Amino acid sequence: MSGASADARRLSAAYLLLTLALLGVAGWCLLSRALAPSDGTTVNVGDSAVSPAAVIVIAHEPGSPLRTGDEVLAINGTERVEVGDDLVYRVLRGGEVVEVTVTARAYPLFGKLAQGWPTLLVIGLLTGTSIVIFWFRPTEPAARAALLSAGITAVTTTGATFFPLEALDLVAGGQFWRWFAGEAAFALLWSAMLHFALAFPAVSDARGHRRWVALAYLGAPLLYGLWCLRAVWLNDPVERLAVLGSPAVPALFVYPLVILAVLIGKYRRSADPTARRRLRWLAAALGVGATVYLAVWALPTRLTGAPLLPESYHALAFLPVPVAVAAAILRHRALDIEVVISRSLIYGALSAGVVATYVAAVAGLSLLFPPIDPLWQQAVAAAGVAALAQPLRDRLQELVNKRFFGDADDPYRVVSALASRLENTHAPEAMLPGIVETVAAALRLPYVAIEIQVKGHGEIAASTGTPSADTHRLPLTFQGERVGTLVIGGRAVLRRRDRAALAEVARHAGTAVHTVRLTRELRRSRDRLVRAREEERRRILHELHDGVGPTLAAIALGLDASRRGVDAGSATGLLLARLRDELQTAITEIRRLAHGLRPPVLDQIGLVPAIREYAGALASRTARPDGTDEGVTFMLEVPTVLPRLPASIDVAAYRIVCEALTNVTRHARATACAVRLWVDDDLHIEVVDDGVGLPRRTVGGVGLASMRERAAELGGDCLVEAEADGGTRVSATLPLPKECL
Repeated sequence: MSGASADARRLSAAYLLLTLALLGVAGWCLLSRALAPSDGTTVNVGDSAVSPAAVIVIAHEPGSPLRTGDEVLAINGTERVEVGDDLVYRVLRGGEVVEVTVTARAYPLFGKLAQGWPTLLVIGLLTGTSIVIFWFRPTEPAARAALLSAGITAVTTTGATFFPLEALDLVAGGQFWRWFAGEAAFALLWSAMLHFALAFPAVSDARGHRRWVALAYLGAPLLYGLWCLRAVWLNDPVERLAVLGSPAVPALFVYPLVILAVLIGKYRRSADPTARRRLRWLAAALGVGATVYLAVWALPTRLTGAPLLPESYHALAFLPVPVAVAAAILRHRALDIEVVISRSLIYGALSAGVVATYVAAVAGLSLLFPPIDPLWQQAVAAAGVAALAQPLRDRLQELVNKRFFGDADDPYRVVSALASRLENTHAPEAMLPGIVETVAAALRLPYVAIEIQVKGHGEIAASTGTPSADTHRLPLTFQGERVGTLVIGGRAVLRRRDRAALAEVARHAGTAVHTVRLTRELRRSRDRLVRAREEERRRILHELHDGVGPTLAAIALGLDASRRGVDAGSATGLLLARLRDELQTAITEIRRLAHGLRPPVLDQIGLVPAIREYAGALASRTARPDGTDEGVTFMLEVPTVLPRLPASIDVAAYRIVCEALTNVTRHARATACAVRLWVDDDLHIEVVDDGVGLPRRTVGGVGLASMRERAAELGGDCLVEAEADGGTRVSATLPLPKECL
């Protein structure tokens, strides 16, 4: 065991012992309240903005001689109060001082517990979530903070929340300290909530984290100490009690803002999308809870002396907190305890099933052979439960594991689903996305990716989901050679069955990755050949333009000069004239060949202006000189800036657009035509007209075949189809190299 691991375990043990001590204090509070007598009142000791400090009755049990609003001035009775003793209360009621006889009664413990069901609900959710997290992840800082929060909540609940201060508690000794312990624990509970906010979902700097946690727990007592300075200038004992008996008040107005600021800061600094989603859940829950508590209970009580809703409901403000933590665990796998949840569900459902089976067996036997006292009948019932327990457990485990882990328990089902997906995938480039999507769905994995080995390093070829900090990497091999890596994210721990299923997937995925690698290499080879061909065409074009062109022009000038020195009708003159015509024909043919190699206009003005110029020329040709027909209207929609395109794609795009526009003017009888170009991962071309469309039986012409061939040789495609409401659509996709994007 490493030193860091040993320190973490010792720290976890210290947190556990401290929590057990807090539970002991909570038990003392509960027992103390159950055994002590009660006068059936609830009082508020504290000054407000509208009245001076006083002991005011804010609630009372039915049948009590005290009334809501009574100000208790004094209590006279025996030194040791027992149940049944009569006490004389001197109270201020309606402006008059009256004496009221109150009989001490047993405290209605179970009735108070029933009335406090909102608090029980929140505490049950908080405690259950905290225990589950700590039990299976005791070294996680967030798990420790959650456990400590649960212990402090227990003290707060049994000390003050469930059993508020009574008038009798002010003279009954231990009951006042029980209530004060609960109020002080409430102040520390805000410190524990800040502790959890600092630790969730992970801690990056352990040393700095401990300093901040120590400050969080020291902050509440320091704020209380500053708050108590008010009592120095107060002479009235009740006013002093109002200040000294409110240890949680300063924390109420400071800690919610600090907690919210911590969560927002962690969210903004975090670069992990999964961590940010977890923080969103917790920040929303704590922010809403704190805001609701301040608006409905804390501020109204301080300003008017009474909350907007009964105090017993205030715990519901924080109901979203354990729900949000559970949601972060279940949905976003915070602290990675899917195994915990699945096993809890399995054994919880199994216990319920066993009990139901035993009850059904006993009920059946009692109907057939009443009464069910003989040993053999009990043995039959137990045997029935034993016989059904294992099959029931297996079935429950299969259902729950399938919900959490997909088909990890049946690797061959995963492989079968993968084979079926690959069988229906015809394009090699779609194989890897199909693999990652199938694996993620079959095994319920948040993130799956495949990396291909390219020049010694991994390159992500396909992925699904959102990457996280927790990743596992499995090598993909083909005939002993590593061809890629299967990357799994979102789970800190992979079960043995998960690894077995993924090993089967990796064995089959290696072949697919090898195929994709070969396809990519073939495509790269083809791209290199196409680029080399275009570069060679450009070289030949330059040689024709810069070398052969000027030479032929010089020869033509020489022939013209020779013709001027001889008689035009002579044999020499006629020969020179024929040579001049043949030379001009050769020059025209060379120009045509040069234009076929690469349109010079692309180098002169670029792709988009060249298309615009060609469309303008066609529009002018289709218009009538007399103005009776304006011809075809061409609309061009292109991005503001096109990336620098390779020569091969430049030429192919220009040729496809020109051929499509030529077909519109020759055959479509259209009045309008729209040309769209856009770039994402590829260059997309779309030419749509409003003409007569395609005939039912088409004979493949040279133009259509040429467009398809130009797209296909670059790894793209070209589709010519009729529109539903008339017209024709030409759609072409030309793949772009990554360096162009």
